[in-house]
Amino acid sequence: MKLDLVIVDDSNLWLSLAKKLSLLNPLVGNVETFNDSVDAWIYLQMSRPDVVMTDIEMPGMNGLSFLEMFGSKLPFISSSTKPGYALHAKELGCMDFLHKPFSKKQFDRAIIEVHRKLRLSPCDSTLT
Repeated sequence: MKLDLVIVDDSNLWLSLAKKLSLLNPLVGNVETFNDSVDAWIYLQMSRPDVVMTDIEMPGMNGLSFLEMFGSKLPFISSSTKPGYALHAKELGCMDFLHKPFSKKQFDRAIIEVHRKLRLSPCDSTLT
Protein backbone atom coordinates (compact mmCIF):
# COMPACT_ATOMS: atom_id res chain seq x y z
CA MET A 1 0.00 0.00 0.00
CA LYS A 2 1.42 3.35 -1.10
CA LEU A 3 0.34 6.43 0.81
CA ASP A 4 -1.55 9.34 -0.71
CA LEU A 5 0.06 12.33 0.98
CA VAL A 6 -1.10 15.92 1.28
CA ILE A 7 1.53 18.48 2.30
CA VAL A 8 0.52 21.91 3.61
CA ASP A 9 3.16 24.56 4.29
CA ASP A 10 3.16 28.30 3.64
CA SER A 11 6.92 28.22 2.99
CA ASN A 12 7.68 27.33 -0.64
CA LEU A 13 11.14 26.14 0.45
CA TRP A 14 9.79 23.60 2.98
CA LEU A 15 6.92 22.64 0.69
CA SER A 16 9.36 21.91 -2.13
CA LEU A 17 11.72 19.96 0.14
CA ALA A 18 8.92 17.83 1.61
CA LYS A 19 7.57 17.08 -1.87
CA LYS A 20 11.02 16.04 -3.13
CA LEU A 21 11.55 13.79 -0.11
CA SER A 22 8.08 12.30 -0.63
CA LEU A 23 8.76 11.46 -4.24
CA LEU A 24 11.96 9.67 -3.21
CA ASN A 25 10.16 7.55 -0.61
CA PRO A 26 8.93 4.19 -1.96
CA LEU A 27 5.99 4.17 0.51
CA VAL A 28 4.50 7.37 -0.95
CA GLY A 29 2.34 7.24 -4.06
CA ASN A 30 0.42 10.40 -4.88
CA VAL A 31 1.53 13.77 -3.44
CA GLU A 32 -0.64 16.90 -3.37
CA THR A 33 0.85 20.17 -2.10
CA PHE A 34 -0.70 23.39 -0.84
CA ASN A 35 0.96 26.60 0.31
CA ASP A 36 -2.40 28.10 1.27
CA SER A 37 -4.12 26.56 4.27
CA VAL A 38 -7.62 27.48 3.07
CA ASP A 39 -7.07 25.74 -0.27
CA ALA A 40 -5.85 22.67 1.62
CA TRP A 41 -8.87 22.80 3.92
CA ILE A 42 -11.21 22.82 0.91
CA TYR A 43 -9.32 19.91 -0.67
CA LEU A 44 -9.49 17.88 2.55
CA GLN A 45 -13.26 18.38 2.67
CA MET A 46 -13.55 16.58 -0.67
CA SER A 47 -10.70 14.06 -0.67
CA ARG A 48 -9.47 11.12 1.37
CA PRO A 49 -5.69 11.18 1.58
CA ASP A 50 -3.98 8.54 3.67
CA VAL A 51 -1.90 11.10 5.57
CA VAL A 52 -1.51 14.88 5.87
CA MET A 53 1.76 16.63 6.63
CA THR A 54 1.23 20.17 7.84
CA ASP A 55 3.31 23.02 9.15
CA ILE A 56 2.14 24.30 12.52
CA GLU A 57 2.93 27.97 11.97
CA MET A 58 0.92 29.25 9.01
CA PRO A 59 -1.09 32.42 8.50
CA GLY A 60 -4.84 32.06 8.62
CA MET A 61 -5.59 28.46 9.49
CA ASN A 62 -2.54 26.99 11.23
CA GLY A 63 -1.52 23.36 11.65
CA LEU A 64 -3.08 23.11 15.10
CA SER A 65 -6.43 24.15 13.60
CA PHE A 66 -6.06 21.36 11.02
CA LEU A 67 -5.40 18.88 13.79
CA GLU A 68 -8.43 20.06 15.75
CA MET A 69 -10.67 19.66 12.69
CA PHE A 70 -9.22 16.54 11.06
CA GLY A 71 -6.92 14.88 13.62
CA SER A 72 -9.47 12.29 14.65
CA LYS A 73 -10.32 11.49 11.00
CA LEU A 74 -6.96 11.57 9.24
CA PRO A 75 -3.41 10.66 10.22
CA PHE A 76 -1.14 13.70 10.54
CA ILE A 77 2.55 14.44 10.57
CA SER A 78 3.17 17.95 11.90
CA SER A 79 6.27 20.09 11.56
CA SER A 80 7.60 23.32 13.01
CA THR A 81 10.78 25.22 13.72
CA LYS A 82 9.60 25.44 17.34
CA PRO A 83 9.85 22.08 19.14
CA GLY A 84 7.48 23.33 21.84
CA TYR A 85 4.55 22.54 19.55
CA ALA A 86 5.31 18.80 19.48
CA LEU A 87 3.45 17.90 22.68
CA HIS A 88 0.39 19.98 21.82
CA ALA A 89 0.27 18.53 18.30
CA LYS A 90 0.46 14.96 19.63
CA GLU A 91 -2.30 15.72 22.15
CA LEU A 92 -4.47 16.75 19.19
CA GLY A 93 -3.87 13.44 17.41
CA CYS A 94 -0.69 14.00 15.40
CA MET A 95 1.08 10.66 14.67
CA ASP A 96 4.55 12.15 14.34
CA PHE A 97 6.26 15.53 14.65
CA LEU A 98 9.23 16.74 12.62
CA HIS A 99 11.41 19.54 13.93
CA LYS A 100 12.56 21.84 11.13
CA PRO A 101 15.08 21.55 9.69
CA PHE A 102 14.48 17.84 9.23
CA SER A 103 16.59 15.38 7.28
CA LYS A 104 15.59 12.76 4.71
CA LYS A 105 16.20 10.13 7.38
CA GLN A 106 13.81 11.85 9.83
CA PHE A 107 11.20 12.34 7.10
CA ASP A 108 11.45 8.71 5.99
CA ARG A 109 11.16 7.52 9.60
CA ALA A 110 7.92 9.49 10.01
CA ILE A 111 6.48 8.05 6.78
CA ILE A 112 7.48 4.51 7.80
CA GLU A 113 5.83 4.96 11.21
CA VAL A 114 2.57 6.26 9.73
CA HIS A 115 2.58 3.49 7.13
CA ARG A 116 3.13 0.87 9.84
CA LYS A 117 0.34 2.28 12.03
CA LEU A 118 -2.10 2.39 9.12
CA ARG A 119 -1.34 -1.23 8.21
CA LEU A 120 -1.84 -2.37 11.80
CA SER A 121 -4.91 -0.30 12.54
CA PRO A 122 -6.64 1.27 9.55
CA CYS A 123 -8.47 4.43 10.54
CA ASP A 124 -11.75 5.70 9.18
CA SER A 125 -10.85 8.69 7.05
CA THR A 126 -14.45 9.59 6.26
CA LEU A 127 -14.87 13.33 6.71
CA THR A 128 -18.15 14.69 7.95
